[in-house]
Amino acid sequence: MFKKFFSLMLITIIYSLVSANEPKVIYPFEDSVHEERFLSLLNELRCPKCQGSNLAGSNAPIANDLKREVYRLVKSGRTEEEVKTYLIDRYGNFIVYDPPFRPDTYALWLGPLFIFLITLSIILVILLTRFSNSKGNQ
Repeated sequence: MFKKFFSLMLITIIYSLVSANEPKVIYPFEDSVHEERFLSLLNELRCPKCQGSNLAGSNAPIANDLKREVYRLVKSGRTEEEVKTYLIDRYGNFIVYDPPFRPDTYALWLGPLFIFLITLSIILVILLTRFSNSKGNQ
């Protein structure tokens, strides 16, 4: 009995290791150009639900819907820019990791710079105040 159980477990483990290395083709393409474009877009587009993950790394229902939509658009012959434009029009600039520099995204692009400058100014004021107080005490 132990021999049969051990044999069955060994076969199961070997089968799972062999099948794990086989690529699973969920989105088949006729040529590698469209497939590369599709995979590139999945890595460049953000999941609306996960917010920190791209479409390739997300299994959220909305991400799966977007993967199917991207697949349909790429398969129909659209370029990367056309797909991105379509998704930005539908979901907003949040869907891409590098939104355009426009008036409605100025805060996004310039906000970190302003926060850095304000922080630097506060640190300089504190240091200058301490330096002048230490000079006055001597």
